[in-house]
This record gives sequence, structure tokens and C-alpha cells, in this order.
Amino acid sequence: MTLLQRVAARLRALLSADTDQALVRARTDGEKLVGILRLAFVVIFSVVALGDLTTRSSWRIELILMGAAALYGLGMLLLAVRFSGYWVPWFTTTVDVTLVTAALATNVIGGNPLGAINNRTYFDTYFFVVITSTLRYDWRLSAYAALLALSEFCGLTAYVSSHWNLLELQSPLHGPFVPTGHALRLFILAAVGGSSVAVARWARHLRLMVGTDHLTGLSQRRPFFERLEEELERANSRRATLSVALMDVDEFKKFNDTFGHLAGDRALQLLAARLRKSVRASDLVARYGGEEFVVAFPRMDVERAVRRAEELRSELAEVPIPAGGSPRHLTLSMGVASWPADGETFDEVLAKADSRLYEAKSRGRNQVVGPDQRLREAAEA
Repeated sequence: MTLLQRVAARLRALLSADTDQALVRARTDGEKLVGILRLAFVVIFSVVALGDLTTRSSWRIELILMGAAALYGLGMLLLAVRFSGYWVPWFTTTVDVTLVTAALATNVIGGNPLGAINNRTYFDTYFFVVITSTLRYDWRLSAYAALLALSEFCGLTAYVSSHWNLLELQSPLHGPFVPTGHALRLFILAAVGGSSVAVARWARHLRLMVGTDHLTGLSQRRPFFERLEEELERANSRRATLSVALMDVDEFKKFNDTFGHLAGDRALQLLAARLRKSVRASDLVARYGGEEFVVAFPRMDVERAVRRAEELRSELAEVPIPAGGSPRHLTLSMGVASWPADGETFDEVLAKADSRLYEAKSRGRNQVVGPDQRLREAAEA
């Protein structure tokens, strides 16, 4: 692979959408929170500005613009509630930054160039947009917001300086143009952008750690159940099925007692890595507890799920486990159930899968037990 191809692959990975469902949910919730904060900011800003309308000659235009701003905040909140696509925060951030720049540019149209580049009230709104971008748990978005604000404001400054001699201008409301002060504002905006990137990266890291089992890297039970509830809602609306396989490592206590807990931990890590690699991208995998794992198969009927569980059982039995100076192999017993055939709630479905798991244990281990003997025979065929 050439250097150019490596760079292109790196850029694609950097700009691609998150596939981790914990981050997807966090981004969606963060966008809603930003929508609420944006609406509150617009309303408070409008109320404060209304108090000064009596001193302005263009109060009708100002009043119309404030009403439009409030409608904008409400519309963006409804957008965040209605849609959860990857494009939403990028779109709203772009519009937020551009509207701030447009508000500054209206001063140029009104013949007040210093009101465009010395206006601290509107300029500080850039900070609000950049800082709230961290609530989407995406450092790329924070970097984009800061760079967009800097580029648009620098472009506005370049336009003003090409049409007026800034050092000769005076404004009773915005004061004289001071080059060092202007540069300092740009530096502070860049610093806020850098800080926001760092905060977003750390928040992303913490969000992933909260829902991840530290030993195996799989999802923990609570986020797994949350994600499964979403899948059940989709399955219910589409009248689709959802199957679950509960699996337990056979005689794991004996393995731990023989080779030690470090070997046992390594065994769970290797089994989890193979399990995560073997399932579909749409499947949900979690460490259920101890030496137990659980896999949910959205939009998969129980017969296919039993066959898929058999394939996983065979694959996991081939994973070499380093212990006692030579590779060992561990087997798993599995119980499979499905929604809505085995229950109206996920707890009922999981209880049925658990009972079938213990049936697989009692029948001699290292096998899959589904809803009935016919399905077991079909899976073994």
C-alpha cells in the first residue's frame, strides 16, 4: 500500500460514522441537550436585547429577527428529537456558526464595519457553539466547529479590511480597532476549540469505558439491555423476530482451579475476541456474568439462530487457550430462545434461554438446545 493510499484510508476511518451503539445513543442524546441549550440561549439573549430596543431606531427589524431566532432554536430542537442520523450534529453546527457570522455581517450591510469585527456580543456566541459541540462526544465535530468559526470570521475580517481602513474607523458602541486585541480574540477562540477537542475526546473515552467490560472488551449487561430494548421496539414495529443465545463455558471452574485465574482470564479474553469477530455487525454481544456470554440476533428467526449458535459453538471450541505449557480448548453450552414466541418481554425470553442452557448442561454439555427437539436435530444435521 502506497503512502497516499494509507493516508486516504486513515482519512476515511477518521471521518467515518461511529458504529459503537453506546456512542450513537450518546450522540443522539447530546444533540437533544444542545437543542435545549440553544433554545434557552436564544430566548434569554432575545429578552436581554428587547430591554434595549427603545434606544434603537430599527426596533421593528430587531424584533422580527429575534422572533425568527426563537423559531430557529425551536426548529433545531425538533430536528434533534425527530432525527438521529450521523449528519444531524454536523448540519446544526454548520448552521449555528454560519448564522453567527451572518449576524456579524449585517453590520457591514448597515455601513458599520466595526460592528462586524469588534462586536463582542455576537463574537462570543462562537464560544457557545464550540463548547456545546463537546456534548455530542465527537472530537472531530468540536475541531470542525472551531475551524469553521475561525475561517468564517477571518474571511469577514479580510473583507472589511479590504474595503475600509480599520485604523481610521471609530465607533461609539464598539470602540476603535486594535490589531493586538483582534489577534487575541482569534487566539482565544482557537484555544477554546483546542480545549473542546480535548474534552470531547476524554468524554468519548469515558463513555466507552462505562458500558464496556474491562476484561473482555464486550458490552456490559446494562448497556446491552438498553440496546436490546431499542431492538425490541424496532422488531415490534416491523413485526420481526429477535433471537437470543445464552452461552456458558463448560467446566470453567475446574479450568481455573487447574491452571489459575490468570489463565482463566486469558481464556475469557480469547473466547470473547473470537465471538465478537464471528457475529454480524448488527448482532449484539455482551458478557452476561462470570463465564457467561449472551448474543442477540436481530431480525433472525429461531431456526436460523440455532444453526448460527451451532456454528459459534464449533468456532469457539477451536480457540487455542495457552495454559500449562500447551494450548487447551474449552467448550460451551448454549440455550436459544426468541421473541415473541418465547415471551412478551425480554426477561421472559432470557429466562427461557437460561432454562435451555441448563438443559444443554444436563444433556452432557458442549451443545445447543433450542425450542424443541426438531430444531435441535435440524441444527445438528
